[in-house]
Amino acid sequence: MVKRNLRKVQMTGGSTLIVSLPKEWVRNVGLTPGSYVTVQVQPDGSLRITPVSRLEKKSFEAFMCVTEDMSPSMVIREFLSRYLAGYDLIRVEFKEEGKKHRYIIKHAVERKMIGMEVIEESEDGMIVQCLAAHSELPVRIALRRMSNITLSMLNDLLKNLREGRWDALKDLPPRDDNVDKFYTFILRQLKMTMIGILAPEDIGAKDLRECLGLRLVIKSVERIADHIANSAKYLSSIKERPPRQLILKLYELGEAAKKLYVKAIDAFFKFDVILAHEAADNINYVYNLENETIVSVITKVKEVEDATLLRLVAESMRRIADYSTDICEITINLNITPPKRV
Repeated sequence: MVKRNLRKVQMTGGSTLIVSLPKEWVRNVGLTPGSYVTVQVQPDGSLRITPVSRLEKKSFEAFMCVTEDMSPSMVIREFLSRYLAGYDLIRVEFKEEGKKHRYIIKHAVERKMIGMEVIEESEDGMIVQCLAAHSELPVRIALRRMSNITLSMLNDLLKNLREGRWDALKDLPPRDDNVDKFYTFILRQLKMTMIGILAPEDIGAKDLRECLGLRLVIKSVERIADHIANSAKYLSSIKERPPRQLILKLYELGEAAKKLYVKAIDAFFKFDVILAHEAADNINYVYNLENETIVSVITKVKEVEDATLLRLVAESMRRIADYSTDICEITINLNITPPKRV
């Protein structure tokens, strides 16, 4: 549990109110007479006291040992967890047969992380450093780019579906890696803020409450991109071309989901509660279209495997609308003034 220190407010100089700082905290952060601290008023009326020395840019290092008994997925998770925790420099050591996993880390750095570069490498290890500063790409700007990439993927999916360009659908899934890069980069900044390495204003957020909302939004956008990529895989795997009428029905469902997504993102960036409500109210229309599409699949597609894939596409379109509705709800929640301590 967090230890609470009760302090009495005292007056000095006839008009200045002062309060003593906890001795243990002072010792831990290295304060001495004459040291400076910053005092920030928080949205709930509380104060955040930070030693000036902690505001200076520091490099955080982490160590990781890769052994032969580690699976490829374990190696990626272990490395990614250090990146997300906020470490700027990750030293990797390979033990004997663990060297075979070297390419896995390089591949993950290239596909999943913004600003990470291998700056040093030897037979038994490598050093990976994050060269991207949070100030260069604030959270909201990164989220805007992430959402634009996702929208571009959805536009191309629907265009190729309507025009019957099935081969072009195979180019869509790899673009999901770009969305994942922004997702992990933003998540890294939010985690660093939550543990106090960064302040909300350092990443372009108002407070920790908005950081929580941003965390939920980026997850929704990331999942939407996943469903777009999966839909492209499903459609490109279909053996027989579906009837034109069914394709148009599926396209109609996708367009409805896309409109909801566009409105949800616009509402979030504009802090527009009315637009958020308007978008969220369209979810039932998407549900009805999904049911109609599934009925068409059942009645018009004889090949069982193809029918299953088409139903999965319809479900993904509906899930895109669901996640978009979640973004609307987050927008509405963030626009409610939170209670303040008296």
